[in-house]
Amino acid sequence: MEKRSSNRHETDQSIVCAFFCSHNFTVTFDGRMKNYCDSGMYAELQTQFKDGTVLLVRTTSNPTECLPVKIEEGFRSTSLVEVKWSKLLSANGVDCYGTGLKQLVV
Repeated sequence: MEKRSSNRHETDQSIVCAFFCSHNFTVTFDGRMKNYCDSGMYAELQTQFKDGTVLLVRTTSNPTECLPVKIEEGFRSTSLVEVKWSKLLSANGVDCYGTGLKQLVV
């Protein structure tokens, strides 16, 4: 079993992603953030990205409930992330990609 250095906090928020580069910045990809911690997040995206891709991720919805102060410390409404892994998921006949994203320190 994998040991994580940070606790994961569940959420279900709409997000939008864009490549972090000088071109194609206006092309965006929708998804849902499913959990987060101080070092990254897990999201279900409509598009698969290669490992190492750098994305700018922004939430487009508010949390459904007020987040306790201790949880807010790991929550970011805008993040620069690196794709660590991506795998195809299928639920109710709809395909998406479960994606592990690591926070980048700027």
